[in-house]
Amino acid sequence: MTRKQSQAEVEKKEEDLQIDEHIQRRIGAKLRSYYDELLNEPIPDKFIELLVKLDEKERADEPKDPQS
Repeated sequence: MTRKQSQAEVEKKEEDLQIDEHIQRRIGAKLRSYYDELLNEPIPDKFIELLVKLDEKERADEPKDPQS
């Protein structure tokens, strides 16, 4: 049989699981640094080629406007 946890016990467990604010800020700074670097990397040629092919396919599939 399991016993029902009191609200105080639940809150205590949640409190125990919290990360120190200083550590949270350091993790956030590291993640921002990593993603900033990632955003500045060039797009691989293969990915650009795939995007161009997709764009060409979408244009070919569009209905033609008879008034153009």
